[in-house]
Amino acid sequence: MFGFFIQMFLLCAGAFLAGVLLTWLTMRSRGAAAVPETRLSIMEEPAAPAPAIKANSRTMMFHTPESPYYKRMKGDAFFHSPEDARRAGYTMWTPRPRVPATT
Repeated sequence: MFGFFIQMFLLCAGAFLAGVLLTWLTMRSRGAAAVPETRLSIMEEPAAPAPAIKANSRTMMFHTPESPYYKRMKGDAFFHSPEDARRAGYTMWTPRPRVPATT
């Protein structure tokens, strides 16, 4: 039983090391020339502004920064303007109506 454990351990360790070696070789062959290094200084702004409209593809609603839900929602679709979101078939958020409490 112990011999079987040793065989399985060596087989798994060999497969793991072969995977590590293959991954390392493929990453090494790409070299630094394939990945250009672009560093921004602290004062530089990114080239393109981030999209300002967050949208949820399940509900097909989009939220602008004025929305009270904007910071809370994660969003799985992003747009640069409300017009872009409307053209994609999304509708703008609307405030929830307040329901008066009944006693």
